[in-house]
Amino acid sequence: MVCGQSGITFLGALSLLVSEMIGPGLVTIPILFETAGLITPLIMFSVAVMLACSSALLLVEALSSIPGNEKFQKKIEYISLFSILIDNKILRIISYLILFLSVESMIIATIALTSQAFDAILVRFVGSTCGIGLYPDKGWICVQNLNNFNSPFGDRLMFVTGGFMITFILVIPMAICNLGENVKIQILSFISLIIVIIIWIIACIMNGLSPNRIPLIGNDHSLLVGTVLFNYAFIITVPSMVNDLNQDVSIRKVIWISVGITTLTYILIGLFGAMAFHFDLTSNLISEIRSSKIHNIFTDIATLLFPLGGLLASIPADTIVLRYNLVRSELCNYSMATFISLVIPWCVALPFQTGFWLNIFTNWTSLLFISITNFLLPFCLFHLSQKKAKMLQTLELAREEAESNEKQQNKNIDDNKNKNKDYFNREPIISLPPPPSITPDTSTLEGEGEEKSAFQKHLERHLQKLEKQKLENPQLERLKRAKVYRNMSADAVPIDELPDFVLKKNTKKNDSLSTISSSNSNNNDDDNNNNINVLNVLSPGEIYEVDKTYIPSHPSTPRSTSTDDEEFYSLFNYVKPFKAFPGTSKKFSMMISYSAASISILLISGVIIYDFIGLANGKNYFDLGVNN
Repeated sequence: MVCGQSGITFLGALSLLVSEMIGPGLVTIPILFETAGLITPLIMFSVAVMLACSSALLLVEALSSIPGNEKFQKKIEYISLFSILIDNKILRIISYLILFLSVESMIIATIALTSQAFDAILVRFVGSTCGIGLYPDKGWICVQNLNNFNSPFGDRLMFVTGGFMITFILVIPMAICNLGENVKIQILSFISLIIVIIIWIIACIMNGLSPNRIPLIGNDHSLLVGTVLFNYAFIITVPSMVNDLNQDVSIRKVIWISVGITTLTYILIGLFGAMAFHFDLTSNLISEIRSSKIHNIFTDIATLLFPLGGLLASIPADTIVLRYNLVRSELCNYSMATFISLVIPWCVALPFQTGFWLNIFTNWTSLLFISITNFLLPFCLFHLSQKKAKMLQTLELAREEAESNEKQQNKNIDDNKNKNKDYFNREPIISLPPPPSITPDTSTLEGEGEEKSAFQKHLERHLQKLEKQKLENPQLERLKRAKVYRNMSADAVPIDELPDFVLKKNTKKNDSLSTISSSNSNNNDDDNNNNINVLNVLSPGEIYEVDKTYIPSHPSTPRSTSTDDEEFYSLFNYVKPFKAFPGTSKKFSMMISYSAASISILLISGVIIYDFIGLANGKNYFDLGVNN
């Protein structure tokens, strides 16, 4: 596969996100509708859609709020936000580890699941699959039958299998390319998934639908939250996709449409599968169709295409995303990032090819790492980005000014070096001509002391005229005064634009201030002359400087209709960042962030508590072998 540089189109982005969401969990969705009923899974899918979309969009807004990355030109990745927004070093390192373990666990689990699927395909279509065993059977091992385990090799510890080698050969050429080139594979995966879904729905209809198999509200909801929520764990991929996305592609449309297609697929497969077959906790849609009377060549094609479309395509995408995060954040160079993202996951995946350990590994890593990076950290990063937006913008201006000054200094140094070089390289001067005799003009110097120039005389007369008119027209004085503001808002009205005040010294009372209009002063000259000895017209700025206690109370200066962010970005002439919810205020986005984060915490903590209670009672609710 030839790698090159290309952007991601709308169809490519749509296919990438759909392939990230539709995976091995698709074949277990009918079990939810059969055990949990109709209403609660639909409610959970609605909640998952809102959480996933808000998490992805707010994370994109956090990326765009970084100075200089308004149009994602800096290609800031998910892990880079930790370095920019999190000040505490310990929290920053913990966030690094959580994101790293989240992506690595996704790659490892998908490699093992795809290897198991290809081993099953080899047994189904070729007749057997072989591999090298380590324990308890050693050496070359071949199997011809499928069993109740996820892998045809059962619980043997295998060094490598035929399915593992097929997966390795198909993935490596795609994983060394960039995400834009890899999207072509994602489009093929998307098309194959559509074919598989259509075949499965037709097979369910041909087997016969019985709505009575789906209760309105079921009696077992233990798998509901974990199965539904973790199928929307695509948010990690969004920053890398946005950085390589073409400028004419709408990010909001890609996210909403991809999540809508995925949700519709899950609901249709869940409803039709639950109405067509009866499931237990160790079965799935593929096994039920294979053992039913409707099994035919088309269902075999769907069984063959599903690992390619639903599993295989996500491995190189996740590998590239991890490499992007490590390289673009400058945590390591390209060679080390390739080793971490491409070599380590394949080595760790070897013992998970067989046995029951893959189920435990997948469920616990999803619960502890994938859920946090997809449904908790994006909201925290958005909150920090909004809190530090103006500070980061100011620091960016200072950095640009410092770089500009440094370039100017370097330029001056280079110019001085060139001048010195020219000076030392020029030919020596043997003799100089005698300087001309200069006699000072004493008449001019004496004239300056005795008589001023015409311009100086004109300037003095003009200033005297302005000083004379100062009391008659105080507005002229405003031209010489700097504006003073009553508050620090960007659109505050200067004090000079407020009415002037008169400082009156009363012979009977202490000094007082009162506002006198020009019309009242003309009508009441006699009354004022009786009580006022000295009349000085002062501007509000002068009153403010002389004695702040003389300033009377005024109503607050009315604010403009623009928001603080609009004033700030218009002040520095910066491009406005991406908005997750256009047409809404910053408070609305913060409210969505707080609400979604609270719901995510409740759901994830509820699943963790429920599972630990099960472990305390001697039962692991997640070790059910349903990820076939």
